[in-house]
Amino acid sequence: MLVAALVVLAVVYVATQHTAVLDINGTVMRHRTHERSAEGVLREVGIQLAEEDTLRAPAEDALEQGAPIVIRIARPVAMVHDGSVARARTQSRVLADVVDELGVEVSPNDVLYVAGAVRSLDDELPQPSTRPELRPKALVEALRRPVQLAVQRAVPLTVQDGALPMTFHTTARTVGEALFDRGFVIYQGDRVFPGLDAEITPGLSVTIERSKPIVLTLEGQRRALRTRAKTVAGLLETEGVSLGPKDYVLPDPETPITRDLEVDVVSVYDEYYIEEIPIPYDVIWVGDPELEIDQEEVTHWGEEGAKRRRIRVHYENNREMYRVEEEEWIARAPQDRTYSYGTKIVLRDLETPSGTVTYWRKIRMLATSYNAPTAGVSPSSSYYGYTRLGWRARKGIVAVDPDIIKLGSEVYVPGYGRATAADTGGAIQNRRIDLCYDDDNLVLWHKWVDVYLLAPAPPARDIVYRLPDQPTERG
Repeated sequence: MLVAALVVLAVVYVATQHTAVLDINGTVMRHRTHERSAEGVLREVGIQLAEEDTLRAPAEDALEQGAPIVIRIARPVAMVHDGSVARARTQSRVLADVVDELGVEVSPNDVLYVAGAVRSLDDELPQPSTRPELRPKALVEALRRPVQLAVQRAVPLTVQDGALPMTFHTTARTVGEALFDRGFVIYQGDRVFPGLDAEITPGLSVTIERSKPIVLTLEGQRRALRTRAKTVAGLLETEGVSLGPKDYVLPDPETPITRDLEVDVVSVYDEYYIEEIPIPYDVIWVGDPELEIDQEEVTHWGEEGAKRRRIRVHYENNREMYRVEEEEWIARAPQDRTYSYGTKIVLRDLETPSGTVTYWRKIRMLATSYNAPTAGVSPSSSYYGYTRLGWRARKGIVAVDPDIIKLGSEVYVPGYGRATAADTGGAIQNRRIDLCYDDDNLVLWHKWVDVYLLAPAPPARDIVYRLPDQPTERG
């Protein structure tokens, strides 16, 4: 019976509750209650109103019908300004009204901070975050937490950048920040006084000395930079460029610096070196009466000499421009190479099919053959069939180079026999011999043979002791 009675009482209790609606600074919350008055509801949820708070309470019937209890909690604010703190409790929602209540003046150039964030005077006070499970008492406690405001005063700053100064207000801490905020572009070569790290003070004046863009070419390497120098000479000094004794700069060092000027520093130097040119030695031939004819030997090998020249090479920007010879001398004189050739005549005997012959010289020669019809002379010519000496062309006559074998000399050619050098020919030069035959017994020759010059030897003045090497026998 007791349990049933308790259940009935519980059902009756719940059934007699109504929902009270609370509007707390615009946030609507609901609370189930048996209270019939706004004061009772506030007491039940634990809300105590301060003097600055406002309450608009509906009648009991209206409350039960869902009319809201409108509560406006005054927000505590604290504003740091000009070295002091102003405090107030405010019902205002717009920051401009809040600042007026605090009695603080904020100019358009000043910066207003709310809870550490920059805000405009037209913004509203920030509201505390609300969650579905948040209770009315917790919301009121959140609204009563102080809101921190601060104003950063803008100070006037004058900047001289060019001909006309500019004055503006800034809240920046340093000169660099103020110039950046205002959109000034500072280049590496510019000079700012006071420096970019200098702190801003009221009435501070800042001067910007602008640099000019130029192109500096140093040793062939182009570099774009900015400079405040007035002349090319000043530019070189600020860049630490020193000219050598022969170096030069374009344009002239006294040229004023203008925008986009191109300055070319040309490094100039000379290098010297010694060039050695060989001097060939001369070859000298000396007759040796103790050495047999057609024998040769070196009596002194000789040595090349050397001629030296001192060369000056002129460079600009490491590029050779020209070179000149400044001096030449003989460093080492050549020494002649000396050959000895034999002039001694030695008679020797040679056994032949026709008997023994005595010769004084043996020459290796290229032998060919001819007769009157093959000599290349027209039969109608007056000298057809005749040799250089006017003899009839026949076997026993040979054509030779008279500078090698004197005409009229007697020779012996193995396989041909004895003959007299009595003819010449246009192609018979140096070590060539042409063997003559009769018209009806021509034997064709074209081979190398030993030709024996028969005794007696001619006078020394008629002997060619050094024979030419042409033609050359091969293989």
